[in-house]
Amino acid sequence: MNATVAQKHLLMLGAGRANLHALRSFADNRSGDMRITFVAPHPHFTDPAMLGDYVAGNLALDDCRRPLQTVLEAAGADYIAAVPTGLDPVGRMVQLSSGHTLSYDVLAVNLEPLIDRTAVEAELPGARQNAMFLHPLEAFGQLWPQLEALAQQRPMHVAIVGHDLGAAELAMCAAQGLWQPQGSRVSLLTHGQPLFDDAPQGLQRKVLARLKQLGVAIVPTPVLGFTPGTIHLEGELTLSCDAPVIALPPKPAAWLSHTGLVIDNQGFAEVNERLQSESHRQIFIAHDAADEALGPVFDNNLRVALQGGNFKNAPKHGRALRVVSSGNRQAIVTWGPLALEGREVWNWKHRRDARLLDGLVPAPIE
Repeated sequence: MNATVAQKHLLMLGAGRANLHALRSFADNRSGDMRITFVAPHPHFTDPAMLGDYVAGNLALDDCRRPLQTVLEAAGADYIAAVPTGLDPVGRMVQLSSGHTLSYDVLAVNLEPLIDRTAVEAELPGARQNAMFLHPLEAFGQLWPQLEALAQQRPMHVAIVGHDLGAAELAMCAAQGLWQPQGSRVSLLTHGQPLFDDAPQGLQRKVLARLKQLGVAIVPTPVLGFTPGTIHLEGELTLSCDAPVIALPPKPAAWLSHTGLVIDNQGFAEVNERLQSESHRQIFIAHDAADEALGPVFDNNLRVALQGGNFKNAPKHGRALRVVSSGNRQAIVTWGPLALEGREVWNWKHRRDARLLDGLVPAPIE
């Protein structure tokens, strides 16, 4: 008599690159001894690496946005449109904003960045009513054409509120995309924080030079809040602005702090070299939703947890390669001490981004 082997349940939270890499792998090598549930707020993936070129007008939205339906069906995964709101790691249960409560054998967490608008509103009054939010990218991508349409009619002042490399890239690309025909201008408000101080020095120098070349004003003064047409700054200063964009680095999901997982001093769940939760080894977490280097390790270790085998360790040095679009079909790339920029770098970046996106989510068949 053959005993029936119960299917193990892999629950995947978030459409980050690591989860999508694993999902594509499960689609290519489908197994009957597991079932998959995939949870994400939207049934599309918008590639953050390509968003700047969309803002600059170099790409259409569909060039950097892919529906997940094909890869979900190929993997045999059930899809739920929701975000997690709670986790019981002892009982292996996850609560979702949709009202679902799901059990799991193995949990994969790779959440795309979301900005807690309630928390931002508490810190920066008026933000919800008077500013756009970069995250989620799906919503931002849908709203951006409205801003472009206004810039076609009259000169606009767009203020990017943020201080990391992503905010600087957005400012450079917006400066290109909105300049014509009315001469709209862009400012970068760093909210009192150092400007992308975690980037290599060579990249910092080139990005600062490019921001200056594009006429992007850098405002270091902390932001206090927003009213219609005005940004209020520390020291009773104000800045007239038609369209503020909140591009601050997303913070850890608030619900994580109430789960019983071991949390570090920044509010992120601590993971080991295998990307497992330090306190609950059936939970795998990739904090960086944009890091393509984590995908193969994440995929392998999820399979090992479900089916057995040998775990792999994640790369220790993260993303040594840093590349950003800088407007006018130009880009800047650094690898260690090497820094290059120009049209040829953009051409290379464009081909690389398209190849990586095709590897994650296949383009729909026309």
